[in-house]
Amino acid sequence: MKIGFDAKRYFNNNSGLGNYARWLVDGLAQRQKFDYHLYQPKEVSQKVDLPLHYPKGIGKATPSLWRSKFVCSKLERDKIDIFHGVSNEIPFGIHKTNIKAVVTIHDLINKRYPENYGVIDRIVYNKKLYYAQKHAAKIITPSEQTKEDIITFYGTLADKIAVIPLSLQAKNFASDTSNVNGDYMLCVSGFSQRKNIPRLVKAYNTLENCTTKLIIAGHSGDAFKEVQNLASGNPRIVLRRNVEAKELSVLFRNALFCVYPSVFEGFGIPILEAFSFGKTVATSNISSMPEVGGNAAIYFDPTEITSISLALKTLLEPTNRLELERKITERLAIFKTPKLLEQYEEIYTSLL
Repeated sequence: MKIGFDAKRYFNNNSGLGNYARWLVDGLAQRQKFDYHLYQPKEVSQKVDLPLHYPKGIGKATPSLWRSKFVCSKLERDKIDIFHGVSNEIPFGIHKTNIKAVVTIHDLINKRYPENYGVIDRIVYNKKLYYAQKHAAKIITPSEQTKEDIITFYGTLADKIAVIPLSLQAKNFASDTSNVNGDYMLCVSGFSQRKNIPRLVKAYNTLENCTTKLIIAGHSGDAFKEVQNLASGNPRIVLRRNVEAKELSVLFRNALFCVYPSVFEGFGIPILEAFSFGKTVATSNISSMPEVGGNAAIYFDPTEITSISLALKTLLEPTNRLELERKITERLAIFKTPKLLEQYEEIYTSLL
């Protein structure tokens, strides 16, 4: 069986969607069950062990158009059996071929929070999602939350959607922590409004006689200035932007616990990252967060500052943290890579 992948995110994204694409493609390739091919709209210098296909002729001049439509003829010539779009879309026109399409839809944030997108982006994203959910032979989502959203917004049949959680790529970072003070709680999150960081800062500021620091690490966003203003009067709040992966691993390793106050996520990978370092998490009781955290995390109402504050107080007590940390190993077993990759292989097999 020949399976093709949309490789744009694999090569061009260093976080989220790119991490997922690399985890999936590299993991499946190592298992060597099928013949895998990558389809990339622009040439890259990175070397990979899989066959890598680029546009030729006029397609070379219009790489985006080739990726979104004209790649179909290339897939047919290469006798691809299944094409997997790993980031919410499949090429238009693939339903007119004999190729089975699979799409991973990570979230429908553009439908839930349209105000965060420009008019053109809203139209384009909706068109791609509508086509993908209609013409894909199988839809894969990382959470029941996203499955419910696809059904709600597009009326998609439930049995067309498979929920397969995300996992983490193996990391071998140095564990030198000699210069790190471990008396802090850690929030790894972007500074956008949806991530709800302003309420976290307000909740932290209500903690009396708290000497434990709050470190917030993530990419800038539309709420950064607000967060900066709220944190400016408290030297125990540390804001870190554009932290590299190795440094982030040190922050995780030495934190007392982690906090993730987002009001909506398709999955919530920072919860899983915290667990991988043996740290419990205080997180939101809505969206997909409970699906990831299970019984190894503590939950709060992300819209209520007092609720967030109470959760932080609870995890500042060592005995409360220890009780939840004991459950992390069992929780992580649900997200083991071999088990999840096997589910992808079963889906591919079922389509032919």
